[in-house]
Amino acid sequence: MKAIVVERPGEVAWREVGEPPEPGPYQALTRVRSFMLCNSTDRHLRDCAWTATPDNCPFLLGHESVGEVMSLGPNCRHLTEGDLVLRPTLSLPGYDSFWGGFAEYGLVTDLRAHREDGSPEIDGRVLVGHQVVPEGIAPTDAVVLITLKEVLSYLDNIKARQGGRLLVLGHGPVGLSAAYLGRRLIGCVRIVVGGRRPEAEAQVLDFGADAYVDTRDESWPEEAVRVLGGPADSTYDTTGNAGVVRAALAALAPDGSLGTYAARPRSATEPLPDGDRIVGAATDEGLSHEGIVAAALDGTVEPRRFVTHVLEPEAIAEGFKLTEERAAIKVAFELNSQV
Repeated sequence: MKAIVVERPGEVAWREVGEPPEPGPYQALTRVRSFMLCNSTDRHLRDCAWTATPDNCPFLLGHESVGEVMSLGPNCRHLTEGDLVLRPTLSLPGYDSFWGGFAEYGLVTDLRAHREDGSPEIDGRVLVGHQVVPEGIAPTDAVVLITLKEVLSYLDNIKARQGGRLLVLGHGPVGLSAAYLGRRLIGCVRIVVGGRRPEAEAQVLDFGADAYVDTRDESWPEEAVRVLGGPADSTYDTTGNAGVVRAALAALAPDGSLGTYAARPRSATEPLPDGDRIVGAATDEGLSHEGIVAAALDGTVEPRRFVTHVLEPEAIAEGFKLTEERAAIKVAFELNSQV
């Protein structure tokens, strides 16, 4: 079996790691069909600049993937062979694992059976993402749903609403998703995206925003309020930049909510502002799964719009380079492995 391994800080490889694991009593073994870089989190992990450290090397990487169920543990009864299940994980002897979903094979867990039997949960935060994707959604499109589910859940967390004014800070995959879903699913009346690359304005508008503001300009909060038609009801920060967040409070309504949603590297020493209007980064994919799946099936959302490159797993370094150069939105890796 092959997997993406972070050999040392900044160095990744697609290589042999051993035999596929046997599923536990409540687990299913899946053949991974597609996986996708999380542009910020995976880069910080690869560089050992976030939760991973050089002492963790070598380690398995990846939390955005989808696998097809191949075999079931004895107590796994709500999954069936052939099911397409999100977020397979992998742990192997000799490797630390930061989810490990970038591999030929991975494990998913029947969390419902766990709960029915009163068994201890291993890690509910991860297992809640082990959800089945129905027929009619291609594997690579299914992986995009992971980002869309997280973003829709977070938009709800910051009280984005139909007819409301939404300010999005940053325009990577999460920022674009926030604008896209704010327009397509929530029905925000005005959406403004702020960032530091004006050349991205056309793309931002194409994904649903009404306007772009350059957050390098000192007066950008006033401009955001002007084009929003009033203070933002909800602000979705994806930058993790303390200065940008602090300035954004001036564009937020007195009863508005600002959510800070970013994987901040250890080098980001300046704390983010806090206060009654700032909410933490909480998502619940279980609450948004059915809505996103239905929207993908009826064409309200088009996951493939976010996939700009499809590569072989051996090209993992090229995939990282594309995201670092901002030449890609989402980079997918498709697999054709067999048992």
